[in-house]
Amino acid sequence: MEIHERLAKLEADEKNIFHQLSEIKDEVKDIRRLTLAVEKIAVKTESIDSKVDDMGARISAVESEPSDSFRHYKRLIVGAVISAAISSVVVAILALIMRT
Repeated sequence: MEIHERLAKLEADEKNIFHQLSEIKDEVKDIRRLTLAVEKIAVKTESIDSKVDDMGARISAVESEPSDSFRHYKRLIVGAVISAAISSVVVAILALIMRT
């Protein structure tokens, strides 16, 4: 009887092992799917990062444009004021010279 009991126990253990093996195979499949999903996410994240960097560069250019325009107009105004002052002095000197 002992052999029949051992054989029954070994058969039960074998079924249990094959059941566990089947579960492990399913888990490995799930891990593979998860790995592929993570790889896709990584690729998309890299793409998004490069797009964000491009957008950052364009935003910086747009933000700096008003200050560049302001500097340009400031130079024009200062130049016009200095030209007007110099012209006034030159005209005043010419007027004094013409009177005499």
